[in-house]
Amino acid sequence: MKTTASKIITTLLIVFHVGMMSGCGFHLRGLTDVPKWLDKVAIITPDNEHYLTPILKNQLEANCIRVCSEPAGAKYWLIILSETFQEHIVSVSSTTTPRQYQIIYRIRFKLQEVNGKEVIPERQVEISRQVTINNDRILGSNYEETLTKNEMRQEAAALILNRISKYSETFKPRLH
Repeated sequence: MKTTASKIITTLLIVFHVGMMSGCGFHLRGLTDVPKWLDKVAIITPDNEHYLTPILKNQLEANCIRVCSEPAGAKYWLIILSETFQEHIVSVSSTTTPRQYQIIYRIRFKLQEVNGKEVIPERQVEISRQVTINNDRILGSNYEETLTKNEMRQEAAALILNRISKYSETFKPRLH
């Protein structure tokens, strides 16, 4: 009898917690409510950019959006206008060597239909992180900086998808 009651209580607690989490707007990281009309997207980037494109492609495909390799075959163009990293010295050691940097990653983008009509006007995503440099382990510090930049790209791609999802209510596509 006691095990049946404990199973019922456990089940009720699980249902209660799931209900509370969904009611407060909790979402798993990386999941975005992308608009249903957004399909067949081409990612257009500056010539020198080659790190962000596969990340964006993976995140779009994870949200069931087809990504076209050729812009001519797409309905929408996600245009990355610029991508920049800036580094600022935050602190220095007693020997005046930099100890800590702030890395700022900025991406400007817009979404438009193939015919040129803007769906989302130019927007900017900005992410910043601090990286500590250890002069005793320079290789490890360089690896940490590279890893941090990759994480910043992942976060920027998620923020771009989030911005696109926010425009789903305001943009109503034409039915072809």
